[in-house]
Formats: sequence, C-alpha cells, structure tokens
Amino acid sequence: MIPRGFGADAEEFVDVGAVMQVPSMGPWFVTAGGREVILCRRDGEIVAFSGNCTHNFARLSEGEVEGNVVICPKHGARFDCSTGKAMSSLCSDLPRVEVRISGRRVLVRRS
Repeated sequence: MIPRGFGADAEEFVDVGAVMQVPSMGPWFVTAGGREVILCRRDGEIVAFSGNCTHNFARLSEGEVEGNVVICPKHGARFDCSTGKAMSSLCSDLPRVEVRISGRRVLVRRS
C-alpha cells in the first residue's frame, strides 16, 4: 500500500509494517525491495539503516543483539542500530535508508 500524495517517487517506497511493530529499544529487521534493513527508534523517530555488515556484507539479522547494539555473525563487529555508527575499526558506518511514516505504516526506500 503506497499512500497518495507522495509524488512521483511513491513507487520507490515499500510498506514494511506498522509503526507499533518497531520496538522502543533494539532493532527490528525487515526486508524491503529485496534488501535487508534495520529499523530502530531514536529520539521519538523511526530510523533505518542497511542490514548488512559493511565489512563482509553478512546479514546482521543473523547476529546477536545487545540493547541497541547489533553484532555481526561473521566477525563480531558491533553497530549502534539507532545511529548506524560502527563500533569496530574494521567497518564503516551503516548506510542510512530513507523512512517515511504514512498514518500508522512504516515505508522505506527500496534502494
């Protein structure tokens, strides 16, 4: 479902779920347009980042979670899912993914 009023780029966004599904603490992993995405809350807003490690592209959804920290299942790199910041010198920060809220739905940019 793509809401009206988003303009010509509306088809660039995919509905990934309800706002209430995003936890108040920690990540929510989704697939949007064929790519892994991490959704998290920060300062009352929902933010999204790539769900793949920037070092070896492992699926972070297969790793461990400690609060707002996601741990890569391949080599243990840590990322803060509320900021996308890498906490390991091996990795760069996670790329940000554009998020839009339409009513009670969360939409993320496909690519």
